[in-house]
Amino acid sequence: MLKENNHYQKKSLSIHYFKNGFSFCTTNSVDFFSHPDDLSEFEYTFRNFLDNNYQKNFEYFSIVFFQNPSALVPYVFFDKQRLDDYLNLYFKKPKAEIVIFDKLINQEKINVYSVPKKIYNIIDKLDIDFNIFHYNSLLIKRVLNLSSTKKFSKQLFIHLHFNTMDLFLVKNKSLLFYNRFVIKKQNDFMYYLFFLIEQFELESHQFEIVFLGRIDAFESYYEIVKHYHSNIAFSNEEPPINFKFLKHHAPYLSSSFN
Repeated sequence: MLKENNHYQKKSLSIHYFKNGFSFCTTNSVDFFSHPDDLSEFEYTFRNFLDNNYQKNFEYFSIVFFQNPSALVPYVFFDKQRLDDYLNLYFKKPKAEIVIFDKLINQEKINVYSVPKKIYNIIDKLDIDFNIFHYNSLLIKRVLNLSSTKKFSKQLFIHLHFNTMDLFLVKNKSLLFYNRFVIKKQNDFMYYLFFLIEQFELESHQFEIVFLGRIDAFESYYEIVKHYHSNIAFSNEEPPINFKFLKHHAPYLSSSFN
């Protein structure tokens, strides 16, 4: 389950699992390996990478799953016997996957998601204490930490990654809405953005749009939003990150380990 702490990340290794491969992330580098057809080949590559990097004496290991959306369930409604039911509201779980969950203590919610059973078993066999969680558990914690009521009671946080977007609507530092959408072009992006704004009857002067990170590959999305909304901010004021999707499909989280 997700441990909500500020674990020291200087000697951390995080493996980010996507549909087409893995990104091995440390504070110094990001390396990508595509999924091999043969599972034994994957296990060899996986073990070989860990063996070659053990000399760096990593203190913290995690694996973060990105390949599927997750389902948020309030504590009071959560039932371990209904894990599949929660996910069925979002997508049909592949038969080769198992359902696990993260406990988001501060938010009093459970984040339910599926992972490939074969990959989970390989990780479980390794003599390494991996912390396993879903990327959305990272984002929710970060969004609520970033939220502020100084200027607006409502903030709409946007997380962009390869062909996908996550939308978080926060009011007075509480999460009102979350969902993940597939986007292949700017029209898709604007459709879902306006849909949420309309559903919650958000007036332009009442809320702020906050982009998580500033990635050069998404500059066109930032620019198009500026034509329709003036209250726009970024989660940091650093220059745009020049990041290639070949290494990591969610650049904002490439340095996130726990």
